[in-house]
Amino acid sequence: MHPAAIAARYWPFANGSGRILDRFARGIDLGSGERIAATSDGFSMHVRADDLIGRHILLSGKFDRSIVQILLDEARPGDTLLDIGANIGYVSACFLARVPGSSAVCVEPQPGIVELLERNMAPFGERAIIHRVALSDREGELRFRIDPANRGASRVCDDGEIVVPAVHAGTILASMPRLDLVKIDVEGHEEPVFRAINAQLARLAPRAILFEDQKDGAVGVIGDILRRHGYAIHGIEKRLTRTALVPILSRRDCRFNDYLARRG
Repeated sequence: MHPAAIAARYWPFANGSGRILDRFARGIDLGSGERIAATSDGFSMHVRADDLIGRHILLSGKFDRSIVQILLDEARPGDTLLDIGANIGYVSACFLARVPGSSAVCVEPQPGIVELLERNMAPFGERAIIHRVALSDREGELRFRIDPANRGASRVCDDGEIVVPAVHAGTILASMPRLDLVKIDVEGHEEPVFRAINAQLARLAPRAILFEDQKDGAVGVIGDILRRHGYAIHGIEKRLTRTALVPILSRRDCRFNDYLARRG
C-alpha cells in the first residue's frame, strides 16, 4: 500500500486524512469503474474508483469523517435522518450503522450515483428510503451539471448538460411523520431547499440541521429561516486534530463551508 494511503487510513483524528490523500496520493492509479471499499466504520460500500469520494474511501476508509461525527454526536437511538444530496450514501450508511434503531431518507438525483446509493442502502433494508430526485422550491425538471472527477461537486445549474426530475422539498417533509436530523449538501442550491421546507420545519422541528453554504446563507435567507424556527447556527471549523463549533453572530463569522443549526 502507498505510504500516503497507510498514513491516511491510520491517521488518529477525524480531520486530516483527506488532506494527506489530496496532497500526496494524487498519483495513485486505482483504475475506474465500480469497486467495493471497506470503511473505517466496519461496513463495505460500492464506490467509483475514479471519483474523489470513492478514492478517499478506498484509500483511507472514510470521507470527511468530521461531518459524520458531528451527526453522530447529535444523534439518539431511533432517530430519523433526512439526507438531501446523499451521493453514494456514505453519511447515511455511517448513521444507520452506528445509531441503533435509526432510519434514513436519502435524496439523490444523479445518474450513475443513485444506483450506487441503492446498493449501499440495501443492507439496511426498510430502515433506508431513497428518492431519485432533486429537491427544490418547485416541481418539474432541473438542469444538472456532472463533475466527472468529483461527483460530489455535481450540481443544479442553468447550463447543466442533463435534466433531472425535481420535487418541491416541502412535499418530501410533509410525507414524514418524524424528522430528527437533516443533512443538506446540494452544491449551491441550499437556499431554494430551505425556502421550500420552511413551513414543515415548524411541524417536524428537527433537532439539528447540518448544511453546506459557501456564501452568506448563515446570516442571509437561510439564517433568517433557521432563526425564526428557534435555531442557533454554528460554523464547523475543521482543525487538524479536532473539530470546533463556532457561533455565527455576524456576516464576518461566515467563513466556513459547513454549518450546524441546533434548536435552542
